Amino acid sequence: MRALDRLSERAWPAFVVLAALVGLGFRVFAVVSDLGVLDSDEAVVGLMARRMLDGEVQAFFWGQHYAGTVETAVAALVIAVAGPSVAALKASVALLAAVAAVLTWRVGRRLVAERAAQAAGLLLWVGPAAYVWYSTKARGFYWAALVLGLLLLLCALRVVQDGDRRRDWIAMGLVAGLGWWVSPTIAYFGVPAAALLLVHRPGRLRNTWVAVGPLLVGALPWLWHNLFTGFPSLEPLEQPEQLGYLGGIRRLAGQVAPMVVNLRRPISATWVPLGPVLYLALGLALVVAVVRRKDRPWPLVLGLVAFPFLYSVFPGRWWVGEGRYALFLTPFLVLLVAWAARRPAALVAAVSVFAVSSGVLLVGLGRETPRSVDGDIRELRAAGVTELWADYWTSYRVMYESRERITSTSALAARHTPTLRRVARSARPAWGYPRGDARAAALATHLRSTGVDVRTFRTPHLRVVVADGRVDPGTIPPELRV
Repeated sequence: MRALDRLSERAWPAFVVLAALVGLGFRVFAVVSDLGVLDSDEAVVGLMARRMLDGEVQAFFWGQHYAGTVETAVAALVIAVAGPSVAALKASVALLAAVAAVLTWRVGRRLVAERAAQAAGLLLWVGPAAYVWYSTKARGFYWAALVLGLLLLLCALRVVQDGDRRRDWIAMGLVAGLGWWVSPTIAYFGVPAAALLLVHRPGRLRNTWVAVGPLLVGALPWLWHNLFTGFPSLEPLEQPEQLGYLGGIRRLAGQVAPMVVNLRRPISATWVPLGPVLYLALGLALVVAVVRRKDRPWPLVLGLVAFPFLYSVFPGRWWVGEGRYALFLTPFLVLLVAWAARRPAALVAAVSVFAVSSGVLLVGLGRETPRSVDGDIRELRAAGVTELWADYWTSYRVMYESRERITSTSALAARHTPTLRRVARSARPAWGYPRGDARAAALATHLRSTGVDVRTFRTPHLRVVVADGRVDPGTIPPELRV
């Protein structure tokens, strides 16, 4: 073992570079493969980013009273440099994931050994497969919330370890305010940060007032939006499945958390071979290490222990999917794993095994379709379509990828009222149904029966009905709306 440790120490710099390249390669693969399909949630982020560059700034993701637009601002900066492409939009999220990995290292070096902290940053960068893929999906707030949470914890550590400097209090207040605007999930990091201050520097809480002003500045978009709309951000969201508090904890522990360590497959949530045994073994190993060792990083332990109880407060506790709501668990977990491993050879092995398992699971992820809508956009534009009704997962994607040469929305799941109004007022509106959908023919028949001339055509993925004249959307039968 000592010989392996010495070898690992000498090879460590090269290993860090190699692991960083592997993580980058995973993301390139995710973007260029069928995993890189742009969906409409991402397209909305891209559309908002474009408008932000034109001076139209909104507090939250279209159609919601949550998900502050910090991540959208990052996307806007990348699009301003690289242009409004799909790759640029996805790169903006990967950039935030890289920042999160670096911040995990920076937090870790204040709590664990330097090499363990570096290994933790690498663990977050090369896995798990679910979050490698998710770091190429612009969803509006997840990665920005993770970055801000890590910054909040880092600021608290600086206050505790580096002395009572006002600039750290100012930074902590600003980050906490921005974090609250982006997502209440900032609480995952706020709990250990507050505990650090209370336990290690209770006398310095007299300087808390320094952070109040910056906190209000950071949270100003949230406050401004809610003050004039009756605080809708505090209203509980309706969920497709109702799951109790304890049920949320059980689902996290049994289905979601195993995805964070690559022992359950994303989406299908099926176990990998020996997954349950390895999951229990990992949990037992961490518990033994925390109990036996005296150098335990208690802020990490607190963050890990508190996580399930906070997780089950949030409305998304029922969701399994790709485990997106457990993203905020990863920094605490990878830092604790790296601390427990500690020896150079063990750290190399942990990062290597995690990277290999991430790669295997990433390749095995289901593919999204359609891979491209370029052919649809060409056919729509050739037919003179400039306003289109389509289902949610088609409409905003077409709008973004056509660079808004086609304005498109769903009537049933509209995100943006101005876009909805523009399509509703179109002089020649079009409806795009999936190919083979009988509603296209039914709509054409209905429009003709009202005296509207129509024409129909097909694109690679759509059957399109175009009206030669304005149509009141309210006159479309509900069963024919998209």
